[in-house]
Amino acid sequence: MFIQKKSLVARIGIALLCSLSTLRLSAQMERTVYQIFAVDSIETVVIDMVNFIYPEVHLWAGTSILTEVHVQIWDASPERVDTLISKGRYAFESERQGNTLRIYSKTRRREPIYMFRERQKKQCLEQTVIKVFVPDFYEINPAEWRPDQVDKPKTLRRKTP
Repeated sequence: MFIQKKSLVARIGIALLCSLSTLRLSAQMERTVYQIFAVDSIETVVIDMVNFIYPEVHLWAGTSILTEVHVQIWDASPERVDTLISKGRYAFESERQGNTLRIYSKTRRREPIYMFRERQKKQCLEQTVIKVFVPDFYEINPAEWRPDQVDKPKTLRRKTP
């Protein structure tokens, strides 16, 4: 009887280990990307960011605009996430025209992220949250930062003394 119990426990243990090996664990990779844009004597700033959900704007006592992009990707390797960042997937570029500075998303259309696991192509879940820190000498229109205005440009105007 004792030998049969040991054998039964061993069989259950082996079956449990085999079933656990077929489970796929969902790993989440997180990174934060920062960029700074000097505004000097710029009167108007147009921020044109696309593909970012949950945009937040914050006034601060700084003299430049800071973007903070928090990236979360499920089922991707650390190397894959680092490659996406180094290729500029979450980066911004800027161009100046007179007294206007335009800050815009480098990647205008993001393709889905795929990883190959166990000979299967799997789409990764991606979530990006962006915070834009704006010098307190600019006026912000809160209506432009509502969730229904996500992919629309936002305009900042320097306050008049």
